[in-house]
Amino acid sequence: METEQNQLPQDTEKLKEIPKWTRKYAQNRALPVLISLLIFACIFAGIAIPSHFGGKAYRAGNMVLFWICIIVTAIAMISLFFFCVPKWGGKIIERISQRLYGAEGTVLIAGPEAMKKKRWLGYVVGMIFGSCVIGSVILGSKGFLAIEYMQPISALYCVPFLIFLYCWQRPMVSPIVLLWPILYTIHAILIVVGVPILFTGNLRHWNMMLPVFGYGFLAHIIGHFYSRYALKKLKTAAHLQENTNEQ
Repeated sequence: METEQNQLPQDTEKLKEIPKWTRKYAQNRALPVLISLLIFACIFAGIAIPSHFGGKAYRAGNMVLFWICIIVTAIAMISLFFFCVPKWGGKIIERISQRLYGAEGTVLIAGPEAMKKKRWLGYVVGMIFGSCVIGSVILGSKGFLAIEYMQPISALYCVPFLIFLYCWQRPMVSPIVLLWPILYTIHAILIVVGVPILFTGNLRHWNMMLPVFGYGFLAHIIGHFYSRYALKKLKTAAHLQENTNEQ
């Protein structure tokens, strides 16, 4: 009898946690973001690698290779534009999300009022960010920016952009995503102070690929596993609620 009396407050507390675990589960359903990162990583490679070799070809006078690189870069830029437009790329990611989480049902967190009323701000910030990326790529391909040090320079616009995205979408996203700009900043600082973490030779492009996409993958993989944990907690609480209702 005493055990049942002690169990009752514990069960009540678990039932009160249902909204909390529902929110945490919804915030951390990160698989669509991971797929988006993979797509953008391929697009990034399609921009950065041809731009690098295109610059070399231009300086060497190899105009055939130069124009091939220009065409490949242009295709990648068009793909980037396509996936950045919510009506096009966003719809594809939305369909992927429905397939991935279809068996688990639909759970949504209402977007903030600022996100609904000031959509133009998101487009403006996105255009500024895209302009910074394109400008860095052009300057790097022309030899004005050493590829080894493009990551600390990119941190000047990537980190504010990532923080803006978090603040813009909150409470729809988990604070776990802030791990991405934090690690990105630490990486840039380590390069600036001279810590030997730079790739050399043919691996130089990893100096950008690793912090841009590696830390993004890490943050969202952690979020994904946390969503699994939250879902387990939610199912336990929901099962407990069913038993309570039956009684």
